[in-house]
Amino acid sequence: MPLSELLPTVDQLSHQDKLRLIHFLLLAVAKEQGCSLEPAEHTNSENVLLNQLASTSAVVWSPQADGESVQALSELLLAAQESAHA
Repeated sequence: MPLSELLPTVDQLSHQDKLRLIHFLLLAVAKEQGCSLEPAEHTNSENVLLNQLASTSAVVWSPQADGESVQALSELLLAAQESAHA
């Protein structure tokens, strides 16, 4: 397809799609020149991090689940209220 036919179509693209087209063309030209602009190292470390996060479980602690903690927090609250009224 000649460029003269392509430009009116490109003009109708949204701003975001134009940026995607620029990115695509930049990567294509670089590849033709024997260069790789893809951040392989960054992508690999990002994938490793995502895999680590996916395989990690989180433990959420709450004083409501522990009777001793509930009692300790209640005592601290009472002591704070008593010192505020004193």
